Amino acid sequence: MKRIILLILTSTLCLTALRAQDADSLKIKPVSLGVLLQANYAGEDMYLAEPGLSAYPGFGVELGGFIDYHMTRRLMIEVQGIVCLQNGSYVSTDRDLGFVFWHQRPINYLADMRLVGIDIPIFVTYAFPVGSGSIRLGAGFFTHVTFAAWCPGDKDFITPYRRIIEIKESGKPRYALNDSHAGIGCQFGYEFECGLQINLGLKYSVLDIINYESKIDYAHPYKVTLGVGWHF
Repeated sequence: MKRIILLILTSTLCLTALRAQDADSLKIKPVSLGVLLQANYAGEDMYLAEPGLSAYPGFGVELGGFIDYHMTRRLMIEVQGIVCLQNGSYVSTDRDLGFVFWHQRPINYLADMRLVGIDIPIFVTYAFPVGSGSIRLGAGFFTHVTFAAWCPGDKDFITPYRRIIEIKESGKPRYALNDSHAGIGCQFGYEFECGLQINLGLKYSVLDIINYESKIDYAHPYKVTLGVGWHF
């Protein structure tokens, strides 16, 4: 009889604990959605020895959404889909300009470049409770696909996103640049209790968008973003 009573008490305690866990898990949405509105500062860490071409960054705007897949209350996988308008300019140069983040309009300016594309980042994100909200730290990978690119005011100027190809005497292409790329990214932000977010992000393409092997020429797109979001 004592064993039966002990078994009943143990079972009751276990069921109570399981119910408490279930009740607690109901407070966590396994999947949650949100929207993002961001400004971007996008450019290319780029140098083409011939014809002597480099790139400067410019400001643009982005609009999209995200899905959070919760692994735990604080740990989640965040998948974003962001349509972006990016601006920049191309310059002629006889030297490697390096990684450019800020500049004044160069004398050897050639043309503006504008593109529309989509970014798809996949971040592992952790939320640290701070005050009435939480700090969100995320890092992971992203891919970018360009839909269209053009040069405002100078339609004849061919940008790398139009796949510059020059033919040698042998008939083989000297170089070509790809429309799409992929790389690593991170995001830092704060989410208020109401769901409003403020986010700062950075993306850098680890892939060289020049699709041939070269020890001189390279082009790695990068982007800094700052914006707001709403987490439903």
